[in-house]
This record gives sequence, C-alpha cells and structure tokens, in this order.
Amino acid sequence: MWPKFVFKLLGGKMKFHLRFFVGSLLFALCVSAFSKPEKKTDASTEINQLHVEMKYMSREIEAVRRDQLNYKIEKELLKEAYSSNIQTINIVITIILGVLGVLGYLGIRSVKEIRADYAVELDKLTTLKVQLERDIDLVRSKQKEVEGQVGNLTKTNEEQDRRLKIMELVEKVSNLMTNKQFNWALKYIDIGLGLDPKNTLLLSQKSSCHAKQGELTAAIESSKKILEIEPENVSEAFNLLEFLALAGQRDEFRSIYANYEDAVKKTRSGFLIVYLEALLSIMVGELATAKKLLHDFAVARSEDVQSYLDSWSFDEVRTITSKIPVGAQKALADAMISFLDGKMPRELFLKTLDAVVT
Repeated sequence: MWPKFVFKLLGGKMKFHLRFFVGSLLFALCVSAFSKPEKKTDASTEINQLHVEMKYMSREIEAVRRDQLNYKIEKELLKEAYSSNIQTINIVITIILGVLGVLGYLGIRSVKEIRADYAVELDKLTTLKVQLERDIDLVRSKQKEVEGQVGNLTKTNEEQDRRLKIMELVEKVSNLMTNKQFNWALKYIDIGLGLDPKNTLLLSQKSSCHAKQGELTAAIESSKKILEIEPENVSEAFNLLEFLALAGQRDEFRSIYANYEDAVKKTRSGFLIVYLEALLSIMVGELATAKKLLHDFAVARSEDVQSYLDSWSFDEVRTITSKIPVGAQKALADAMISFLDGKMPRELFLKTLDAVVT
C-alpha cells in the first residue's frame, strides 16, 4: 500500500526540494529493507516505524500544503491590494498632475497678466517719476528764489537797521558838536564808522570835529577819505581846500584846487576863491599878497555890509586864527573873516587893511 501512497505523494503538487527530500528518505528506507531480508521481525518493526513516520510526514506535508495555500491566498490578496494601491496612487498622481497643470496654466496666465500689469504700472511710475522730478526741480527753484528773496529781505532789514543806527549816531554827534563836546562826538563817530567805514556823513563830522579842535592833520585825512569815496563831493573839496590853506600846505592846495577849479570859481559868485587864496597867503606869511587881494575885492563891492559866503561856517578858521600871536597876521585874518561873514562894514574893513603893516 505505501508505494501507491508514496507515488501519490511524490506526484502531488509539492515543491522540488521537498520532493527531493521525501524521495531520498524513501530510497534510504528501501535500501535498508532489502539489505537485511533475514531479519523479518526487525523489518516488520521498521515498517511499522516507517508507517508512523510516513503518517507524521503526511501531517507535516499537509501543514506545508496548508501553509502554501495560505501563502498563495496571502500572495493573491497582496497582489490585489498592491494593484488597488497602485491604481489609487496612479489616480492620485493623475489628479495631482491635473491640479498642477491647471495651477501651472493659471499661474503662467497670472504671471503674464501680472507682467503686463507691472509693465503698465512701471510706465505710469516712470511718468510719475519724471513729473515728480520736474515738480521737485520747480519747488527747488522756487525755494532758491524764496531763499534769495528772504536773503535780500534780511540784508535789506539789516541794512535798514544799520542805517537807522547810523542816523541816530549822526544826530547824537550833531547835538554833541553843537554843545562843543567834540571828544564825545568823536567816540560816537568811531562807533558809527565801525558799522559803516565809508559813511561820508560821519567822516565829514569827524573832519569838522578835528578842525574845530585845531587838529588840522586829522581833519585833512578825513576829508581826503571822503573825496576818495565821493570824488564829485565838491562841498567836501571846499572844506579840504580851507583846511589845506589853514595848514599852509600850498602844494597840496594847488593839487586839489586844480581838480575843482571850475566849481570853486563858480561858487558864491567867485567870492570863495578870493577867500581861499587870501587865507592861504595869510597862513604862509604872504601878507602883502593877501592884503592887495582883499583890498581889490572890497573896493569892487558896493554893499556896505554883506555875508559874501552865505552860510559858510568860519568856526574852524576862528579856532586856528585864535592861536596866531597878536600882530599883522592875526589882525589881517580876523578882519577878513569879519568882513566876509558880514560883521564888518566895508569902509571899516578898508581902514583896517590900510592899518595893517605888511
């Protein structure tokens, strides 16, 4: 019976290595059985053992076949699960790719639209930038213009303030000079010249202050500064000629007189030149020349008393002549001043001239 079972077992659906193992085992049993025929009892025992082993092997083979079946079922299940998973994954990937494609299309379209909008906005911004730069340049130009106007206004205000201060100082100096406070007047003049060194009015007051104190050198210096600033100032030229005559500076007198000769001859109907020439001759000691000049002038006049030089101030001259020692020079100078100032009658003046010994 066992050979049929063996062949059935070996012919069943069994893997190759298992068939090889079972076949080898049966071959070994057969060889063992045929090799010892003499021992029937032992063979019967072994056969029984083999039957037991075969049953055990049969149960093992059934377990193996059952495991194979379970493995096959699990394998099929895994295949179905894997196939289902693959299909699901493919579906998901397809959906994702579809979504990405849609998003990519929309994204590319959005990028194009954004780029177009950006180009439009860029053009607008460029135009706005150009316009803004123009507006800024215009504002800067107006700002500079306003700053210039503010600067001019500031300068104008400062100039006006400075002029007001100088005018106040001029008035203060004039009052001090009227009260014969010449030293105080000179201090205020220096303050004013600190504000405006070229103020001719202050320089004229300074010249007059020095002259009225007998300081002819300082007076001449101030008068020259005025003529440097205002060469056409003939009034100051007349003052300078008077100071030069009082100082006896003949050469400097002739130099200045040459520049203003026409103006001197035309002023006060020609009386000014007579006064200046006579004063210069008296101060340099040429009394005869001065006496003849004044005599001819007085004889030619028909008026008994007259102020020939109108509002001419003789204060500076009197300050200087007052320091001349008593004598012909002083007498001639005083008589000339009194006659020209309208304080001495013509006849008395002519008698005084005749009494002066030259």
